[in-house]
Amino acid sequence: MNLISCTLTGIDRKTDLARVAQLSTTFPQAEFAILFSPERSGQQNRFPTVQQIHTLLTAGPIKWAIHLCGRAVPDFIRGAVSGEGSGEDQEVFRLATHPAVSRIQLNFAFRRATFSLSELDSAIQSLAIPVITQEHRANEGVSLAIKAPNHQVLFDASGGRGIEAAEWLPPLNGKICGFAGGLGPETLSGALPAIKHACAGQPFWIDMETRIRDRDDWLDLDACERVLEITQTT
Repeated sequence: MNLISCTLTGIDRKTDLARVAQLSTTFPQAEFAILFSPERSGQQNRFPTVQQIHTLLTAGPIKWAIHLCGRAVPDFIRGAVSGEGSGEDQEVFRLATHPAVSRIQLNFAFRRATFSLSELDSAIQSLAIPVITQEHRANEGVSLAIKAPNHQVLFDASGGRGIEAAEWLPPLNGKICGFAGGLGPETLSGALPAIKHACAGQPFWIDMETRIRDRDDWLDLDACERVLEITQTT
């Protein structure tokens, strides 16, 4: 299998970090992603505050990703491109480039974006770690226009809503790609072989969010563990 990472998205303030660390030790493919949106920070369970995020990032040897949403994306790009943006720009940039963060994902719809493709490309190239953008209808043309060597692409028509993908497309040439869309402990055993077939031996990762949460929208680490076990046996 060429699965390089299983991203479990939506660590929150109630997540048992000791168990996250244990899962990280048991399953080296585990990556835990933190969602950050200035508009939703502290307002929704899956969006912790900046202070809570800094606490999470000091929790130990865990492979962390930061997924920036909403206004955080243009804030990050301005901070990355200028190097001396406003306070908010720099706060988001410092958060995303914390030493404990191994990857960054930028969640946006380019048709509504306030930044250009060249600014996006420059921001990605300014970093030493991989930066992910999403491949979906609202970002048509973005993935192939970015030339930064550290750019990666997530196929995610679901947009974090837990909707199962109708098909799994092959990775883009020259890009390491990931796959999301309705993945979780109930669906992964069926979806993972199809994703592997589409990738035809190329490295890939998988990402999930909605189907690993409980009815109150807190991260369910039992569901996360079941997912990680499936990735080792399927």
